[in-house]
Amino acid sequence: MKKLLFFLLISIAAKAQLSSKAEVVLVTVAPGKELHSAFGHTILWINDPTNGIDRAYSYGTFDFNTENFYLKFLMGTLPYTISVHSMQDEFNFNMQYEKRGMIAQKLELDSLQKNAILRDLETNLLPENKEYAYKFFYDNCSTRIRDMIEKNAPGKYSWTQNPTLEGKSYRDWMNKYLAPNSWVTLGMNLALGVPSNVKATASQSCYLPDNLSSATNLAKGLSANPISMFDAQPKEEAGFDFAGPFVILGLLTLLVGFLSYKNSFPFAADVALFTVFGLLAWFIFFLGTATNHEVMAYNPASLMLFPLNFPLVIWFVQNPVKWKFYIQLVTVFSLLGIVWCGLQFWPMLLVGLPVFIRLFSLSFIKK
Repeated sequence: MKKLLFFLLISIAAKAQLSSKAEVVLVTVAPGKELHSAFGHTILWINDPTNGIDRAYSYGTFDFNTENFYLKFLMGTLPYTISVHSMQDEFNFNMQYEKRGMIAQKLELDSLQKNAILRDLETNLLPENKEYAYKFFYDNCSTRIRDMIEKNAPGKYSWTQNPTLEGKSYRDWMNKYLAPNSWVTLGMNLALGVPSNVKATASQSCYLPDNLSSATNLAKGLSANPISMFDAQPKEEAGFDFAGPFVILGLLTLLVGFLSYKNSFPFAADVALFTVFGLLAWFIFFLGTATNHEVMAYNPASLMLFPLNFPLVIWFVQNPVKWKFYIQLVTVFSLLGIVWCGLQFWPMLLVGLPVFIRLFSLSFIKK
């Protein structure tokens, strides 16, 4: 009975003609505290009081109860969907529970464009269309709505007139929303490969909801002035994290450098060091080669940490003279990787330096 009612509602909505009072509104939700909400959210709201239509559409939704959720998330095969709620529900959720600000921009569209957008949204809600392969940079809650508007109202966006949305890479835009001295930020940057360093065009930068809102505001004749639906309390700026990677990895680098200079680095410490960083290197290599996350491919962090150091550490540390060619070769790889990673996001240097220092030190042992 519930399924029948669901299909009936979709059928009615898809065939409905919006009245002259209908509005299509772009709603931008401010970033939240959790990682999955740290970059904000985009909603497309269709409101027609004459016909009693109040539908707020969201892409990029997922279900934590999905079978093998974490494995599918890791592999890039987790199904994402489009969902729809009333705007009142969205407003209550973001205001009361998430405490995230919301900005509304009414789109200046004609009747044909509004109805075409409604039909496309309802078509995407059909069971055979509802799920899709989410791509953080290329196919998310913001890009889907950008494409929806461009498809049904072509020429509204003037991408060449948006210099503020150009010149940054996908990675740079992402890091704008993350604290630099954070393990999460460091981990996300370590996982990203060469594709994330591509300079995003103004259109491509709209993978971030705030950028789509900005582009919509700058487009001639596309939207009215933004209206705040709810102003969240300003976030308190986080102080310096003394347990963050700057301090922890900085101290580790100094300790490794000092003990290496004194030629008193224990064998067990070498095994532990290269095992931990080697396993991290294997994980990064796995993400770039065995998953559907194409933005993690061709990752210089693998070069910097070099996966083969584990388990080979057990042998090359015991007899560095015999393994001298390998150690020197990997030292060069590590240096190249450090420089490459540093150019992308300098805190990644701190991950590679302890490994490089030990490799450099071992390559000069003569007996």
